[in-house]
Amino acid sequence: MTRDAAIAQVTEHFDNGAFFDDLARRVAIASTAQVKAFRPQLDRYLTEEMIPALESLGFRATIHQNSDPRGGPFLLAERLENPNLPTLFSYGHGDVVRGFEG
Repeated sequence: MTRDAAIAQVTEHFDNGAFFDDLARRVAIASTAQVKAFRPQLDRYLTEEMIPALESLGFRATIHQNSDPRGGPFLLAERLENPNLPTLFSYGHGDVVRGFEG
């Protein structure tokens, strides 16, 4: 895919409301890692939202359990375009901070 085609695809995803739909669906998942009762929602966020989204972009994604029982799992995703290109590492987390209902 060319750079222009990628920009056009992202622009369309935003303009047609799909980005907002994705965001609203994901934010609605109470993936609070600080409360063990919410662990199923965190697992669902990773398996039903993030892995499919990453795989659709050509990533290979795997979940790894945390050796610290107080923490949630790790989602690692890798996409290798060319072994001669630089490596990019990014970090993010999918759990939310406890908040209010509503």
